[in-house]
Amino acid sequence: GISLFSIKVRGHNIFWGGKNVVPSWQKDMDPVKLKQAMQKHVTELTHTFKGRFQHYDVENENLHLHFYEEKLKDPNITQWMFRETHKHDPNAKCFLNEYDIVAGYMTTAAYEDQAIQFKQQGVPVEGMGIQSHLRGHIDVAVIKRRLDEAALAHLPIWITELDIVETDEHKKAKKYEDLMRLYFSHPSVHGVMFWGFWDGHHWRKDAAIANGPNVTPNAAGRKVQELLKKTWRTNETHDFSGLDIKTRAFKGSYKLLVHRNGKIIHSQNVQLSKDSTVTLDLNHLGKFLSILLYWVTFRYKDHRQ
Repeated sequence: GISLFSIKVRGHNIFWGGKNVVPSWQKDMDPVKLKQAMQKHVTELTHTFKGRFQHYDVENENLHLHFYEEKLKDPNITQWMFRETHKHDPNAKCFLNEYDIVAGYMTTAAYEDQAIQFKQQGVPVEGMGIQSHLRGHIDVAVIKRRLDEAALAHLPIWITELDIVETDEHKKAKKYEDLMRLYFSHPSVHGVMFWGFWDGHHWRKDAAIANGPNVTPNAAGRKVQELLKKTWRTNETHDFSGLDIKTRAFKGSYKLLVHRNGKIIHSQNVQLSKDSTVTLDLNHLGKFLSILLYWVTFRYKDHRQ
């Protein structure tokens, strides 16, 4: 299915320690059998999806929810979860995932401290998920300060569950644009995922960026599309008389096309993730082209300035 379209997938989540969300049959298990069931679960899950997931949210919302710590009387059970996940699927990155890190401030410093502590303990934590469920007034400067605080743990940050509740579609578009620009520009944020987009299947319908049976983008959806498909994309055409072309491009997947006399004579897919040189060998066509591609470093500037 989605692998045919090169869509990358995150695994959310292996464990979730809320008393109201754990499987009911776990609540009455004795600690020994529960630990055995947890071992079986993480082993089977990682073997089933090995090589298919880029990330795992290993234990969801661990700062707030402590069922497994309390039931097993083991304050380090989350560290065990990370080590077991990494052991069985070492190529997938193991993430923490939390709420109220930028939407609120009560757990921002604690999240930074947890990530640092895990690193010091040798726990294979490779990223911090920040959920980003927002409503009401959004102060971009405040959210940036909270992001900066979390980033002091020196781990990649992903915005894992972005949604913004707003009934006014034009205000919602503005809020999504401001947040997307901030997240895209922040050097520690490596990716953004929406926690739903269509009002036909969304836990907070007023956060949706597409509406109705035809999944029609609303004002917020159109703004998100504009950012992703126009503002933050590089589409360039160059005439070359020499051997090298130097350009700046956003990171991502590209298709390089070589035209001659109005016809495509060569195409090549390229994944750009850092400063790099891409060489097109056109000897079979009697031509040779070397393209040197540099990344743009995007920095946020308030568009109102």
